[in-house]
Amino acid sequence: MSTAFAAAVRERAQMAWQALRAARQDGDTHAVLVAEAEWEDVRRLADAHAVPIEATIEAAACEAGGAGPAGEDVA
Repeated sequence: MSTAFAAAVRERAQMAWQALRAARQDGDTHAVLVAEAEWEDVRRLADAHAVPIEATIEAAACEAGGAGPAGEDVA
């Protein structure tokens, strides 16, 4: 696996998490469903290629002062 591929997966994970967080904050049920599907897809991709994404997402959540991808508080 290339470093560029791993970086792209981590970037996609961060974007998916941000979209999920925004949809939850907006209370948009449809957007939440779409964002959850993208989040699950990127998690499967990361798992299949052994790309760790949890630290990337937790760091972004701490910076934003919000919850993690599953809705848990990480701050």
